[in-house]
Amino acid sequence: MTYDLSRFAINQITTPKWSMPEALEGYKRQGVNGIAVWRHFMEDYGVTQTAKHLRELEMWVPSLCTSEWFNASTASDLSAAIDTNRRLLDAAAEIGAGCLMMVVGGIACGPDKDIAGQRARVRDALHELAPHAKKVGVKLGLEPLHPMYAGDRSVLNSIKVANDLCDELGDAAGLVPDVYHCWWDPAFEAEVRRAGPERILTFHYCDWLVPTRNLRDRGMVGDGVVDIPRIKGWLDDIGYTGPFELEIFSELDWWERPPEETTRIAVERCAPHVQPIGSNRG
Repeated sequence: MTYDLSRFAINQITTPKWSMPEALEGYKRQGVNGIAVWRHFMEDYGVTQTAKHLRELEMWVPSLCTSEWFNASTASDLSAAIDTNRRLLDAAAEIGAGCLMMVVGGIACGPDKDIAGQRARVRDALHELAPHAKKVGVKLGLEPLHPMYAGDRSVLNSIKVANDLCDELGDAAGLVPDVYHCWWDPAFEAEVRRAGPERILTFHYCDWLVPTRNLRDRGMVGDGVVDIPRIKGWLDDIGYTGPFELEIFSELDWWERPPEETTRIAVERCAPHVQPIGSNRG
């Protein structure tokens, strides 16, 4: 069977043993032209060199991962985080990324345990970044993270709240749903339909393992309990034609395998779930 991989990208954290050039060449060998770039690999290789290599291989970038977190303990530290995110938006523009993934940080450092206050700080910081995002033509990708990450990684924990923030931020932002973070949410389908095809910037695949052994134990598509075909059906229903990314954190399994093997299996597992609407190829 022949599959269309034109909408498929591999998120670089899926193969962390590979450097930036190794990932670019490795994905290309498996017929994958999309790569979601991770910041530290890009910075190690150089932004300009990354952009050049992407052009040479004719590869595209749905997202740059991830933003500087906003869980600073002082106003000056928060201001510095916002400045860093402006520079990351510039880098995203240079490599042709459609969005900067906004992982917004958990509860602020120090004695303050006010989660509502932290969510208000995040909202204000996103509004402060919005003009620069519009200026450089890179969207703020709002990815709601599972509530178990609220303590340290992100206080943006529901797809409804992310959609509400997109309403406020307008053209500067969009939604990045991830099945790992959203599959359990009773509002998942309704909020996908509310977002519509234009607001969803890219869509993350993986799977939820039972049991899940730690916070870096995501499954390859097909190995867990997430109903991927049903979710793809929602996206087809709303006319979504944007990218899909496979993003796997897997310190006990996939990160330990040869990256070439992980990439090959990623293509096999994801290919049926990234096809154009109405596609029936054989």
